[in-house]
Amino acid sequence: MVATAAVTAAVVLLAGCGGNDKKSDSEPEQGGQSNTSATPSTPTVPSFDPPKAFALAAAYPSADYQGRSTLDESQVGIAGQVVLVGGWAGLSGHDVADPTKTWTIPSKAAETTVVNESTKPMVVKVDGKDVAVVAYAETDKGNGTQKPKGLVLIQWIDVMSGQKVAEISTPVSTLEGTGTDAIGTPNLMNTAYDPDSGQVAVGVSAARSINAKRNDLTVYADPKTQKATIVAGINPAAVHDGVVAGAKGEQSDNATDGTMMLVDGASGKVTKQLPLKLAYLTPVAGTTKHAYFYGMKYIDYGQGTKTESLYAIDLSTGALVQTAPALPPEGIGAGGYSCFPDQTTSVVCTNGKEIIGLDDTTGKKAWGFNDKSGGRVVPDLTAAFHGVVYAKTEAQPVLLDAKTGQDLPSAAPSGSPSSGDTPSTGDTPSTGDTPSTGDTPSDSESSSGNPSPGNGDLGLFNGKVESPVAVSAYGGVYRQEASGTDQMDLESICIYLKPTA
Repeated sequence: MVATAAVTAAVVLLAGCGGNDKKSDSEPEQGGQSNTSATPSTPTVPSFDPPKAFALAAAYPSADYQGRSTLDESQVGIAGQVVLVGGWAGLSGHDVADPTKTWTIPSKAAETTVVNESTKPMVVKVDGKDVAVVAYAETDKGNGTQKPKGLVLIQWIDVMSGQKVAEISTPVSTLEGTGTDAIGTPNLMNTAYDPDSGQVAVGVSAARSINAKRNDLTVYADPKTQKATIVAGINPAAVHDGVVAGAKGEQSDNATDGTMMLVDGASGKVTKQLPLKLAYLTPVAGTTKHAYFYGMKYIDYGQGTKTESLYAIDLSTGALVQTAPALPPEGIGAGGYSCFPDQTTSVVCTNGKEIIGLDDTTGKKAWGFNDKSGGRVVPDLTAAFHGVVYAKTEAQPVLLDAKTGQDLPSAAPSGSPSSGDTPSTGDTPSTGDTPSTGDTPSDSESSSGNPSPGNGDLGLFNGKVESPVAVSAYGGVYRQEASGTDQMDLESICIYLKPTA
């Protein structure tokens, strides 16, 4: 527990700080659990697009459960005003404005099914609604005379109602045995999604044996048609309007077969191949315009010299753009790159030593700096949203302009905005703004060690605010480790930050 004063103090992310109100009265689909109750209207929380300052608002505990793997850490997200907490057991939603609206959709229905992996929650639009998408790699131990098999289960969930919009289960492998490490057990690779349509491309590998190559494939699924297609041999980077972009190749030091591919998702037909003859070609990001990859090949393997680049392929034309890093990353595979699309016009990538901003309109580099640049520190990126990059340094959370890479100051809120506030999305605070850290939240944000309406249990907050890992106009979220006596019962805590500017 932390002191009440520490919990209730408004948290303002400083410069560099920096992530429908339609209610459904229907009950969730069978298999989901909900305590949603009907009310005449749905309350809302303040929205800022994009948010540039936050106040601590909620802490949602994620319970530990028997049989959880140590690899099964919860994944958090936010869709509109609904906080998402996912794991191998399923996905839960918490409406931050209405404490009566929570729901849980389990990952499996049969006792003979075992979950091996899950994706983080993905946020899309389906028929104009905010929808969460999650995919699971599962093994079915077999029923009757049916052999054990590997499955990819994908669920689309209306976040406001907690009802499934669609669910598709696709067999991807036949298992030899029934154990958790049985030959053929599916594991997830990269996952891509189309925010405009809800189409998903899930990469899967199923080991044939300990010494054999991976059996790589992609499951393309569309919530409108409720159908899935298996595309053999590729790891997806992006999907949009039915087009899947992915990487094909052996992925080893001596390989020379790294190839980019465009595929029609519904039919599985390859429409374009770009043989780049790389040793490694790994997806790092996808948008509705481009697929982004890290590629590497050795020039002299004995000397360890190699050439490395970020590649962007246009999903419509197949045009290729190459960006060489100023400071090549160390290691192999993805080269340590993490990339964050801002869902508008920018993609920002980092390998820990360098930051590269890409213009998603062209796929070309727009800006960048590295740890040798005078006077600047390369921060740890955590999220990007509508022109803002959210990150952190050792000193504090920070904000960057996604288009230019410049530090952004935080707007100075006068207090916790009420639901009636109508902030301007075009506000650009001056560099002279001085955020106030003395704001006093309303009584509903006070912590007594018990859940407050809509706020979860704020007594679980550890007193240190982190940069959000997922952001919407209604705020940001991040995962906090359980500590102290809470470790006995909780897997983690999801912290929700309300936007204040």
